[in-house]
This record gives sequence, structure tokens and C-alpha cells, in this order.
Amino acid sequence: MPTSGEPVAWEFSYASWECGRQYARKSANKLAAIKKACSTAGMVSMTQSAAVSVIETATGVAQRAPRVQQVSLSELATANRQRDALYLLSEQLHRAVSVEDIYSAAMDAIETALECDRSAILLCDFDGIMQFVASHGLTEGYCAAVTGHSPWLINDAEALPIAIPDIVASDLDEELKITVLAESIRAVAFIPLISDGALIGKFMAYFREPYTFSKDDVAVSLTIARQLAFSIERQRTSARLLARESELGEELNATLMLQALSIDMVQEVDVETLYAKLVAVARTIMRSDFASMQQYFPHLGARGELKLIGHYGFSDAAAKFWTWVRADSSCTCGVAIVRRERVIASDVENTAFMTGTKDQEQLLAAGIRAVQTTPLLSRRGELVGMITTHWKSCHVPSERDLRLLDILARLAADLIERKLHDEEQRRREERLRTLTQLLIDVPWQARSDGAFAELQPAWENYTGQTWDAHAGHGWFDAIHPDDRSTVHATWSAACFAAQPYSQLARVWHAGSQQYRPCSIRATPIRNEDGSVREWVGACTEVKMAPSAS
Repeated sequence: MPTSGEPVAWEFSYASWECGRQYARKSANKLAAIKKACSTAGMVSMTQSAAVSVIETATGVAQRAPRVQQVSLSELATANRQRDALYLLSEQLHRAVSVEDIYSAAMDAIETALECDRSAILLCDFDGIMQFVASHGLTEGYCAAVTGHSPWLINDAEALPIAIPDIVASDLDEELKITVLAESIRAVAFIPLISDGALIGKFMAYFREPYTFSKDDVAVSLTIARQLAFSIERQRTSARLLARESELGEELNATLMLQALSIDMVQEVDVETLYAKLVAVARTIMRSDFASMQQYFPHLGARGELKLIGHYGFSDAAAKFWTWVRADSSCTCGVAIVRRERVIASDVENTAFMTGTKDQEQLLAAGIRAVQTTPLLSRRGELVGMITTHWKSCHVPSERDLRLLDILARLAADLIERKLHDEEQRRREERLRTLTQLLIDVPWQARSDGAFAELQPAWENYTGQTWDAHAGHGWFDAIHPDDRSTVHATWSAACFAAQPYSQLARVWHAGSQQYRPCSIRATPIRNEDGSVREWVGACTEVKMAPSAS
């Protein structure tokens, strides 16, 4: 046995976590052997010295009974207690539904088996630092003071148990020794938790008085540690599987939402409604508390400005503050205008480019602690807007969330680009309509056979004929009935001869609701072989009465 105060390393084998049941079986076999020996000898003296029994034989000759191994009552009680603790632990671990149940069962087992006063479980975090995850009877101050302390190196798969029978006589660091003694701890055991060949944490046993650890203590401690490590890993595996299933479910739901949104974009005419749907999907995908969408106007300001076109969760004050955002703004949107890339502020309070700015003040006032902004780029790579999500707590978006957001960003960019194209088309039509109203000439185009092949906005605006009315040769209906046959004949002859055309006729004017005298002229546009590809013509009002050319 080690001397008082001298740390001891116990050698052991990690053959199987089922060693607990083997140990309990060994204890039971030991007790059975003792009982059998006692039955053969006739009596047994439970003392510290050897026992001798005298048995009368059939011949009356006294013979000396065989010597029986002596077992003290305390050893027998300890074996029974440790066996019962292991059986109970196995049953509790089998029924455990949470990691807290596992921790509690393991600490109850070690305290029962070793008769220690307190216990604790520490597990390595992502940085390899051992953190308290459960404890019995320890103060918060003590846990905080010794967090991170470990007698082994990180990922030491060969870590051995360490026992300190007496803290006072140990060679621990004086500061650490004072901390431990202040917690009324005089003896302690460090039991490594090994899983899949790696050190994942430790199991602690604390005593109020000096304590010398026996080999049986070693065996039962290792058995409990193995079962604990196995159960922790099993629970972690189950948690990972559940998390993965949940993640796959969320990803499927997000994919279905994106699919439904893409269908809505084809069918929905109201752009404002689509903006609201995009913002809602962005919030769902990113699991954020707020979301917003902006359109970029490159001609405004020195480097363009962003206009808020949709949001979720903003107060009236916040929406007003971010209605327009310039490139020199200190929010993620302003920075994204300059960088043309995604900008993430995982902690608004400690983001360098926001420090001391009005944007930071407004974000914090709105309860926003984390933000990400993703630029919306057109198919030609031009910036058309931004989509932003916000969180009430510090947050770093996952790669999965950002990947889904990029798909949504493509849909959002296409919607804005479509809106810009429609607006430009409307502006062109309005411009042409206005110019047509101001000009006397009414330009038009026709196929090689003289029929209108596409909408003629100027003709429609002048005559009032819709496309259905003036398509093909329907435009003849806008000619005065008395002039119609003449125009038809001369136009047919010009198309046949492929020669320039000129004819005076009265044409219906929708604005004044009367026929007006016009000069109808057309010139053929030829292919390389001389054939007519199309006709380009115009109608010009004249001040004379119509007559044949």
C-alpha cells in the first residue's frame, strides 16, 4: 500500500465495460466459496487469526479440520455494498432517458461503493478543457477554482487513475492544496473516462478524512468509470442522430418552402406579396428573430443606396431608420455595398466597424445582437439588393443555413431583376406612347406580305385598334370605308412588286373620334438576295383632301 499523501497510479485493462458484472460475479463467487468451506469445516471463526475446528469422526477420533480462509465482516459488507452498487448502476443506466440521469446514477454508485462524501463528473469541451457537468456536495466557488485542472494530458488514451490518500501530505501546488482543503476535502481520487481510445473526461471521488484506497476500490471505480463513459458516448451518439434527423427534417421543410416560393413567383402578380413571402422564408431558414429585404438604387448617392422593401419584426422606429441605407453606413448592409460579399456581425456589441455608431445604437435598441447580410446579384453579376437576418442573441449562422439562404437569395435577386425589367418596359412603352402623341407621324412595321406581325403601339395609340383588331390585315379597318378598297389594291400591288409605297387616305383618329387625311408611306427592307424581309412605314397627317396617288 502507498504511504500517506503519496499519489498512486493504478494499472488496469480496458477490455470491456462489462467488467462491472464480472466484478459483481466475482464477489458472489467469493462469498459462495466461503459458505461452502464453512459447511465442510462445520464452523468458521470470523476473526483476524486462523481458525481450527475439531470434528468428531465415526470412530470417535478427533481430527484437525482443514484451515479456512478468514474474511472479516467489514470486507464482506464492503463486497456486498459494492456489488449492490454496480447492480443498481446497471439498472439505472438502462432506464436513463437523459444525460442528467446518467450522471446522477454514476455519482450515486461511486458514493455508495466507496462510501465517499462527494463526487463529480467533468468532461472535455471543444478546446480539451475539463468542465464540470455534474457534482454532489461541491460549492460553485470550488468548481470554478479547479475547472480546467487535469493530471493528464489532452487526449491521453493511456491515462491511469490517480489517488491522493491525504491532501495535507501531498505534493500538490500550494494554491491548489489550499483551495481543496478549504472545501473540507482530505482525500481524492481521479478516475479517467476513456471512450473509443480517447480521454473524454474524469470521474472524481472526495473524502472528508484521509483515505487509503484498496485494490477492490480500484476495481469498482474503474468499472463504474467504464460504464459511465460508455453511457455518455451512447447518449452523445443518440443526441447526434436525433440532431441529424431534426436537421434533415428542417432542411426538407426549407426545401419545400423554397419550391413553393418559386412556384408563387411564377403565378403571383403582386410583387409586394412576394417580398413578404421571401422575408418570411429567410427568417425560417436562418432561424432568426428578424429579417429584411432591400433594393439597390445605383444612381443614388456616391455609391448607390438601399431601400427597405420588406421586413419582419422591425419596430416603426427601426423601419424608419433603415428605410434608406447608404454605402457609408456602419451597418452590415452598408459594408456589403462596398465589399459586394456577405457580411456577418456575430456580436453587434463587439463588432469593430460598428463601435460607437448610430447603427450600433439602433441595433441594440431594437434588441438585435447578431446580423448577417447577403448581397443579391443579378444573372449578370450586378448588385440589385440585400437580404438580411437578425438575432436577439450572439449567433454565427451554420453552413447549412447559409447554403439554403444562397438559394433564396437567387430567387430574391431574380424577382427584383424581373421587377426592374418590367418597370423599364413600362417606361419604354410610356415613352413611346408619349412621343407618338406628340409626333404627327405614326410609324409601323409589317411582314413581307404586308400584314402586321406584331403589336404596333403607335398605330394602336393613334387609331385605338387593339392588337387583336389590327393584327394581320386588320389595320385596313381603320381606313375610311370609301378609301379602303383603293388602299387595299394599291398596297397589294406594292407588296407584289416590292416597290416603295405612297397613298393618301383617311385614317380613323381615336383621340378626336373622326377620320383624318393621312399620307401612308412604306419602304421595303430587303434580304441579301433582294427579296423583301419586311416593310417599314409611317402615316403622316396632311392638310388636303384624300385623292388617288
